[in-house]
Amino acid sequence: MMVTFVSQCQKKALNRTRRVLDAFANRIGDNTWQTVITEEGLQAVKKLLRKTASKNTAVSCFWIRSRSRSELVWIVGNRGKFNAQGVVPVNTTGKPAPITSTEGQWLYAPSIQICAVLAALLHDIGKATLGFQKKLLDANPKHLGDPYRHEWISLRLFQAMIHGCNDDTAWLERLINFGDYMDQTPNWLEQMGNDLSRKNHEYLDDLPPLAQFISWLIVSHHRLPVYEPSCYRSATQRAREQTVGYWGDCLEDFYGYLSPFDGWVRNPKACDERPDGADFWQLKEVVMRSKKWQQSLARWARKARDHAPLRTFAEQSISDPLLMHLSRLCLMLGDHNYSSLAPDDKKRVQGDKAFAATLLANTDRKTRQPKQALDEHLLGVGEFTKRVARQLPSLNDRLPRVPPKHRPFLQRTSHEQFLWQNRAFDLARKIQPQVKEQGFFGVNMASTGRGKTLGNARIMYALADTEIGARFTIALGLRVLTLQTGRALRERLSLDSEMLAVLVGGSAHRKLFELAEDDSIDETEDDDPSGSESLRSLIDASDYIDGEGFSDGLLSENLGTLLADPKARELLYAPVVSCTVDHIIQASESARGGRQIAPILRLLTSDLILDEPDDFDQSDLPALTRLVHFAGLFGSKVLLSSATLPPDLIAGLYHAYSAGRAIWHKHMGLPKTPIPCAWFDESTQRHKNCATEAEFSTAHQRFVGKRLDHLAQQAVRRRAEILPVDLPPPEEGEKINMTALARIVREGAEVLHARHHERCPFTGKKVSIGLVRLANVEPIIQLVKALSVGGCADDTQIHLCCYHANQLLVLRSGLEKRLDRILKRTEAEALFSQPEIKQALASNPAKNHIFIVVASPVSEVGRDHSYSWGIIEPSSMRSIIQLAGRVWRHQPERVADTANLMILDSNIKALKQGAGLGVGKAVFTRPGFEQDSPSKFSLKSHRTSELINAEQLECVDASARVSRLEALDTENSLSDLEHGVIADLLNNASNFVSAFWREDGGNYATAHLQGISPFRAKDGPEDAFSCLPDDGEATGFRFVDTQQAWDNLEESTSHNARINFTALKHASAGVQPWLSFDLNQALNELAEDLNNDNTVKVARQFATVSLSRRVDAWNFHPWLGFWRR
Repeated sequence: MMVTFVSQCQKKALNRTRRVLDAFANRIGDNTWQTVITEEGLQAVKKLLRKTASKNTAVSCFWIRSRSRSELVWIVGNRGKFNAQGVVPVNTTGKPAPITSTEGQWLYAPSIQICAVLAALLHDIGKATLGFQKKLLDANPKHLGDPYRHEWISLRLFQAMIHGCNDDTAWLERLINFGDYMDQTPNWLEQMGNDLSRKNHEYLDDLPPLAQFISWLIVSHHRLPVYEPSCYRSATQRAREQTVGYWGDCLEDFYGYLSPFDGWVRNPKACDERPDGADFWQLKEVVMRSKKWQQSLARWARKARDHAPLRTFAEQSISDPLLMHLSRLCLMLGDHNYSSLAPDDKKRVQGDKAFAATLLANTDRKTRQPKQALDEHLLGVGEFTKRVARQLPSLNDRLPRVPPKHRPFLQRTSHEQFLWQNRAFDLARKIQPQVKEQGFFGVNMASTGRGKTLGNARIMYALADTEIGARFTIALGLRVLTLQTGRALRERLSLDSEMLAVLVGGSAHRKLFELAEDDSIDETEDDDPSGSESLRSLIDASDYIDGEGFSDGLLSENLGTLLADPKARELLYAPVVSCTVDHIIQASESARGGRQIAPILRLLTSDLILDEPDDFDQSDLPALTRLVHFAGLFGSKVLLSSATLPPDLIAGLYHAYSAGRAIWHKHMGLPKTPIPCAWFDESTQRHKNCATEAEFSTAHQRFVGKRLDHLAQQAVRRRAEILPVDLPPPEEGEKINMTALARIVREGAEVLHARHHERCPFTGKKVSIGLVRLANVEPIIQLVKALSVGGCADDTQIHLCCYHANQLLVLRSGLEKRLDRILKRTEAEALFSQPEIKQALASNPAKNHIFIVVASPVSEVGRDHSYSWGIIEPSSMRSIIQLAGRVWRHQPERVADTANLMILDSNIKALKQGAGLGVGKAVFTRPGFEQDSPSKFSLKSHRTSELINAEQLECVDASARVSRLEALDTENSLSDLEHGVIADLLNNASNFVSAFWREDGGNYATAHLQGISPFRAKDGPEDAFSCLPDDGEATGFRFVDTQQAWDNLEESTSHNARINFTALKHASAGVQPWLSFDLNQALNELAEDLNNDNTVKVARQFATVSLSRRVDAWNFHPWLGFWRR
């Protein structure tokens, strides 16, 4: 290709750029180069330019397509030096820049700015107390924490400042002349409430509406309010709060109820133990005496008084969530960035000299030296907050995007299986003009293996503005899927590390994934003693982001101080982000302000693809609904993607999205219009503009009808039968006869092997590899142990593998790496070329070799595995369908004339209840949908043969999941139970889920609903352990606390008394462990891959596991993992 480079660099960047470009191209002008170059060479040029880029760098690259046409390929550096087509401006003007189309739509941007800056000037006035100032200056802080957090003291001071003002005009007038007010009312501080002494204890419902809102911004700028800690302590208590708790039905009630609850702004331990608690209520100096602060406060109070839209808002309690959350975002971001400035930074503002040495806002975290004076900090945060608010409307236009003519997105596929992607792209491009202003809610239900990942990306690209390009986020449930998706998009859509970032939790998981790929190819915390809680990381420090920093002079100039955290910066800047949903969901779920900033900005500036949202447990669905509501609230387009989406889940998410989108339309000055919706699968692509939930549900049902017709035309590939489970009484002390269950499972495996084996072309032996899926880890261990000592049929050898999450990371990763390779059966007879299979066949002369993977639900999703058959312990219809998708996954030509799936007639929880199988008590739970109450969600039978009908067994596909009957029989049908539970949860106008976006509700102002329905709630606290090589231990290993090992490796305490390295009895010649690894060997191999000869340090990072703190003692074996002792 022939390319032209144009440099608009300045200062030192000009010479650096010339050195790079002179090495690759011919200079045809002072700042212009031209050459013929390969695509790989062009990428090398771009990387070198990016490596040396600064704020003065600006280089564009044009591809000369023909004598009459050139195309902008990329820009490195300051994009403001070029327009969208790469044209350089020929003149400048001193007049204000023209407002972009997006920027001009923000009707309430001035309101957001005024409220945020007013709150910024008041947010830390509570730091002026004797107690807080003493803490800052203490060279050896004791980390006792403040009895009451400074933001609550700030709120009480603000109440005292405006005491007696009955309307918003009155208190704003007072702030305009606050210096005079203090002179005329010298005892005004006597009105300050003191919660320690219960003096002047006032609630916020007596304040005028705008004052209430400013109070909320002040007190929530670090943490959203929550209520009594007892609401959130246990799963039982959270469930009670979901049914009978307070949901903030009215914002006035919220302000009337708000108090300094423990764990939010009150530290009960500090209140009880600190003898100087009263010092935190006594001012050292009155920071409001600062003349510069008074001038700034007067300016912004005057703006608020004279701003008509704000007066309209304040006619009643301000409950507009976009105004609330964006004002709070601007305040938090301004606080975060001003607090991070170095002492000699030119962006620092000047406060009154009188306060420079008397009142501090914060100190240097390392040196403990004074950093920012309090009045300077208030003024600086106000200034930075003003800039953030000013940038918000234009931020979306200025961030980088996938270019409008990025060829891999536009390229049409000719592969028969993926032709639907072309039609989906065409439909999306057709409705793009409507989508730009009206929003978009889409559903992709294409079958597994039909390229949904690539199809989703192309759909969102087609929906993007054709003039400026696309920005979207792909949110997934699992780390491995996130990494796989990022790698697939990077390779197939030519997205380099600047265009695409991958964000997952845990750098150890990411490193092990990369090695495998290369091979194949809230409790209360003590207050920060430095006074700079705003300096905490915006993204968890353990998270890993794969992407390269973006350099743009204009953005650096405007946003350079906004995102000091490089991970948050990458999350915001990358046009395409593949991340676990845990990161983006912090926008709606995080109670701590800092954790919300980057996700909210991401939602505000990109669209959202939710991949496999139905894989989440029903307890996670309320949080997922809040995320989708926030996507609508911040103007994103949303696409759901899964082949097994239930209709009530889709309807509930649409309801959440439409409620948020209506508020966005109001802020943008757009009329209330129907939302463009679209549905995609391999056979049908259709769209409809939907104005109501009923209209959407009707359109969705039509699409599902077409989907069912398509599925009915397909050959039956998965057929199931019920496996009877009639067990003799258990031995004394046991709840279930596991030996008998193991015999039933083994005999079922032998039957399935006889039906669906393959013959090895080299040895003539019959081979099958099957999956036995159990719901929970403990029974897996028991079943594997029982199978390993049991017998098997004549001339048969069983090879047994144990796979679940309770395993050391290095061993689980090694197992998954091998399973991924062995079970990738896209080529005929690929199984028999695998060394683990060849070795197993050679080690035993038996003619029948049955490979059995006994696994937990980790095997159901996220792994591209293709088994010969499966045996399933039933939990839900969803889990049965998901596991069925792992049988013959890579063998589309095979048809199931006989059953290739067996489903146990009762699950283990039911069997433990005795002859009655626990009817009346929920056993299809955790995982599962059965509930003890209400009774309509309690099954009348726990026999699978009575809960799954013959039609569902005859063809196991997504039909039972994607469609439902009008009248559900939730007490006698496993699939109807699932539909009923989801409908009651997500499509119930009177429950806590829909209460989140209830008009004039108080739930936008709190984290209460997030507390009673948390995302990925755990049963209890967990401890992280590392397994370190230690020749001094009898086992050769020592279990230590992971954090302690990182703090001091040599002095870390052994926990071998709690975790027992167990030996395993193996008595059966017909059954042998398979894919069992020696831990020392695994660590040595990993150390070699990492070029690290210190296996102890490698083990500290990679031989880790998290175990429940509630269990006192554990057993461990490298083959089996961890189980209760």
